[in-house]
Amino acid sequence: MFGFEDNLLHKLARFTHVFTANSMQERFWPVHAPQVGHALELMLHDESTVGQTFELYGPTNYSMAELSELVEREIVKNRTPLNIPKFIAKPAAYYLNKAIWWPTVSADEIEREFHDQVIDPTAKTFKDLGIEKTPEVTDLIFEYLKGYRKSAYYDLPPMTEKERREEKKYLHVLDDQ
Repeated sequence: MFGFEDNLLHKLARFTHVFTANSMQERFWPVHAPQVGHALELMLHDESTVGQTFELYGPTNYSMAELSELVEREIVKNRTPLNIPKFIAKPAAYYLNKAIWWPTVSADEIEREFHDQVIDPTAKTFKDLGIEKTPEVTDLIFEYLKGYRKSAYYDLPPMTEKERREEKKYLHVLDDQ
């Protein structure tokens, strides 16, 4: 899930996101947290949902690498995470959590990097609750991650796809005169 103070977009935006175990190939369907809260509220007040299972997922499938690219574009930073093999990363995460008092990555989080989100086509979804439109990550990423930008870029609006294509066409040269 993504949203205000989430552990998905903010984890990718922080400077501590430097290691990965699966070359960021994990695939999932990010969903907006307030939308899930709305769905849970509807389930709570609707007697017909008792004993039923719902799969609440976002409209687009992303790999962690694709999502990381979106985050880096919005915060105007380029970073390349270092890939560590699973057999090294899991024990290192375990002992790191034993050695320091603040929470870091866990061995379970490393294991989850190797599992893609699989959607059951027969499961009930947002549409069964009467929720037709769920927000896309790309629509809200700017608002959630603006605080991670450097001060030189903080006031810049998010670039549109057309502006990104146009910027690549030109070579910018500073004139000393």
